[in-house]
Amino acid sequence: MMSNLHQQGDSTEFKSHASNLVEMWLALMIRKQYQEAESICIEFIEEYGSLFGNRILEIEEDEYNNLLILLILVKALQEYVQLCKTTKNPDWHEDKPTVESVWIKLCDCRERLEFVSHYFQGEVIERVIQDLNGLEEFFRDAFGNGYYCSPGIVLDGSICNICNQDFRACSHIAGRLYAGRICFYQPLNPQIDHVAIVKTPKDLRCRIWDWHIKDNEDKKTGITIENLCVLTTFSVNDFLRAFES
Repeated sequence: MMSNLHQQGDSTEFKSHASNLVEMWLALMIRKQYQEAESICIEFIEEYGSLFGNRILEIEEDEYNNLLILLILVKALQEYVQLCKTTKNPDWHEDKPTVESVWIKLCDCRERLEFVSHYFQGEVIERVIQDLNGLEEFFRDAFGNGYYCSPGIVLDGSICNICNQDFRACSHIAGRLYAGRICFYQPLNPQIDHVAIVKTPKDLRCRIWDWHIKDNEDKKTGITIENLCVLTTFSVNDFLRAFES
């Protein structure tokens, strides 16, 4: 059980906790103790997510960047555990809802780890990414490369989420960290103009599965649009919204 990090704590405490967690997590995963591995991830996120979201730690603003990265790493480790638990059943790929769920979880976990890998490197990250590559290869073998929905969007402009100015007039850079916040350009009045079917989408979650396709009444092949994902709200730090006051 990790000790609580109080308001007077410093960055060395949560870094030490994260380091101990990763070592413990790896040992549990090697023994296939998935429930215990997921539990320590959940505990870390609940403890530090609340402190992060309420900005009540007495640390330098830039140290919130480090805490954010660690939280995203631990969330990715939790998602990887969930993937292992689901796919340990050799018949998991025969259930359509499970296939779709695993694919989205795979995308989420990979994007979080890719973000973290810009800042941290290590055996655990390398191992998980290697396994994710193997799972993605399984999808290609079992279901092909696939097709995806890709929406075309028109908008009035974009503003920076850090300073709320037009992104062309501010000095912030999308994707960079600023005091625990990830910079992005927020669209103004976005509207979907069209939806294209593509092989290389921006968002792999918008995949069209074979069971989404059926014959129309006139016997022409069509896609059941109501079953398709056109847009997602995913971001690497989306799980932290629950801790914002």
